[in-house]
Formats: sequence, C-alpha cells, structure tokens
Amino acid sequence: MSNWRIWCYTLGILGGLQFLLLTSWAMAIYPGGTIHHPEFEGYNFIYNYFSDLGRTYTFDRTPNWESHRLFKTSLTIAGLSVILFFVALPGLFRPQGARLVAYLAAFFGIGAGICYIGIGWVPYNVSYYGHISFVRTGFLLFLAMSLCYATAIVSAPQYPNRYARGFAVFIIILAIQIYIMLFGPRSWRSNDGLLLQAVAQKIVVYAEILCMIYQSWGALRLARARSSS
Repeated sequence: MSNWRIWCYTLGILGGLQFLLLTSWAMAIYPGGTIHHPEFEGYNFIYNYFSDLGRTYTFDRTPNWESHRLFKTSLTIAGLSVILFFVALPGLFRPQGARLVAYLAAFFGIGAGICYIGIGWVPYNVSYYGHISFVRTGFLLFLAMSLCYATAIVSAPQYPNRYARGFAVFIIILAIQIYIMLFGPRSWRSNDGLLLQAVAQKIVVYAEILCMIYQSWGALRLARARSSS
C-alpha cells in the first residue's frame, strides 16, 4: 500500500479532530444572537446553527470576523481532508465489483468535501441561497457516499463488516436529519422550529465526524496491515 494513501487516511482522522477543536473555539468567542433573539450574548448550543459561526456579522450587526475565520478554516481543512481521503479510498478494495462501488463512493465523497469548503466560504448572511445549496447538497452527497461505501465494504471479503454496520447506524441518523432539514418546521417561523433544526444539525454533524474518524481509522488499519504483509 502506497505511503501517500496511508497519509490520506490519517488526514481523515485529523480533519475531523481539527473541526471539533476550531468550531469549539469559534463557539467560545461568538459574540451572540440567534434568529429570534439577536440580543442574546454568546453561542447558544441548542438555538444557534453551526453556520452562525461563519456569519461575518451577527444578527444585531455585531462584527463576527474572528469566529468567521475559525469556522471557514475548519471547514476548508475538513473539506480538503475528506477530498484526499476519498481520492485514496478505491485503492483499499480489491474485488472488481467492490472497487467500482468504491469509485462511486469516492465521487460522492469528493463532491461532499467540495460542498463543505463552500459552506465555509459562502456565509449565509452574504448569500443565503448559495450557503443553503452547499449545505443541502453536501448532506445529500454524504448520504449517497455512505450507502456506496457500506455496499463496497460488504462486497469486499477482506474488509471487516463492523465498518459497514457503523455506516448503517449513521445512515439512519443522516436520513432523519435530511428529512427534518427539508420537510421539518422552518427555523425562522418559530423558536421551536429553530430548536428542532439546530439540535438535529448538531447531532448529525457530530455523528458525521465520529463516523469519518471511525472509517478513517478502519481504512488506516487495513492499509497498514497490507503494507506490512
């Protein structure tokens, strides 16, 4: 197994960890305000979206450049690490059928990584529809990737099925969140709608990070085992 692939799988882990660190830092310095209560101070974990961290100005027009830069940096690094991970992914799969599905997973995964970078670089107070398009497309592509990746694992005898089961749990969480995102109550209409949407987003984002770290660890272990054999 080529060393560059091992580095790409390692970046899958590091990309998730840095996102947790930088967004937590951004939350700590976010000036405050939610859609319905712009006067609130500080970041409210259940009423603020992740995307609020990336706004250039808060809801009461307070400058938010420090939090914005941290959020943009975290998503850029995360997106690039996801792209590199999926560039290397098909090399893990040896049966031709499994590798073809892995290429499809890589296609969707690279697209999701590009969307994550777009989320950071297009704040929703600057371009609401541009930002929302990146968010929705990114989640849908990640769902398609997860389905293909899990199928490739099941089709590859050498790949432990526990990683496919990990995807199965995540797919359920992501599918529920996508339904809430597309068909649930709109966050701007009520505080309860905002609560549901913001909490659902938190759950799926943290689940996605854990899933990517777990899958990256599995890919890394498999690649190292092949390198030493």
